[in-house]
Amino acid sequence: MFNDPFEFKNPFAYGFTWDELTEVALRRFAIILTQPEEPKLFPRNPVAKNIPARRLECRGKDPTEVSELMRPRFKSLVEQFKRNAESELEEWLKMKRTYHVLCLSASHDRILMWSHYADSHTGVVLGFEPRLAVGRRALATAQPVLYSNDVPVAVTLDEYVGWLTGQGPKPGGRDSFRRSLFSKSTVWAYENEWRIVDTHKETETPEFADHPFHPEELVEGYFGCRTHTQLRDQIILQISSWPSKRQRCASSR
Repeated sequence: MFNDPFEFKNPFAYGFTWDELTEVALRRFAIILTQPEEPKLFPRNPVAKNIPARRLECRGKDPTEVSELMRPRFKSLVEQFKRNAESELEEWLKMKRTYHVLCLSASHDRILMWSHYADSHTGVVLGFEPRLAVGRRALATAQPVLYSNDVPVAVTLDEYVGWLTGQGPKPGGRDSFRRSLFSKSTVWAYENEWRIVDTHKETETPEFADHPFHPEELVEGYFGCRTHTQLRDQIILQISSWPSKRQRCASSR
């Protein structure tokens, strides 16, 4: 339901086309096999252990000729990568439908936020502070959103080519999931967002769910400059007797 293409992008997505990968990797590999100087290889890359023997066969040859000789096998390999990527995308489309996201902010005084999310300054901002001692850990799992000018991808072209040619480790990993779940465009940086990501339970609807919080976790309230007096007084009355150790209410100006 998010409208930003940065958000919840496939964490297995690659930052290149498969045709691009084929051509760049073939050129790089051909140069590695034919160049006179020894290439720098990544020790734990399984491709690296086979390169010395291949270099004995190809050293001094024309890189273009070597590239064309390798093309059929390379093309078949890339086709397999492509099929794997399509399967991973299908799995991700199923997986992300199971997520629920609670969007929070570290700022209470941004005018645009009040306009967008507090009904043009007529609402109220509630401030929470995690209390692990009271037995609920949901708020403590909140993480800050990463703002970037670049759409997040799991693997760049250079990283993937480095792996295919024995010069780098296998790219990707758990960090790609974090970038997918917690990345937004820099145009939203004013929101100063934190979010909690969880999977919805069988007893909850796929779209929305309500989660309780402990009264001690509600520590602040900020009223908009257009909040109706009756609503403000009602909220203050309801929370004034709550057992928070640090609680205050204020009005925006």
